[in-house]
Amino acid sequence: MLPYSEPPSTPPDRRPVVSDVGPNADGGKSFTVTFKAGQELPTHRNASRILIQVHSGAGTVVVDDQPPVELNAGDLLQIAPNAPHSVQAGEAGLEIEVHLVSDCCSSC
Repeated sequence: MLPYSEPPSTPPDRRPVVSDVGPNADGGKSFTVTFKAGQELPTHRNASRILIQVHSGAGTVVVDDQPPVELNAGDLLQIAPNAPHSVQAGEAGLEIEVHLVSDCCSSC
């Protein structure tokens, strides 16, 4: 099972590609999400802590209805467990590596 399932309302040309799904040493999962220009992941949440590393391109992420945060190649972002969030690619597309990690202590 993939860590993200598309809502049926998302048209195919707006769906990013999830690849390289694999387990982490802590029992979580890692995967790559590749967005074409303008593609997005609508608001969703995950029970795990999320670490995002931006490999290429640019875009934005919105967490908990806060103002959008810009993402650029080289950026790292952490999202708390169960925080609603969405991701949208910019004009050049976006490639991110996502790590779902166990929330060991909620101190980070």
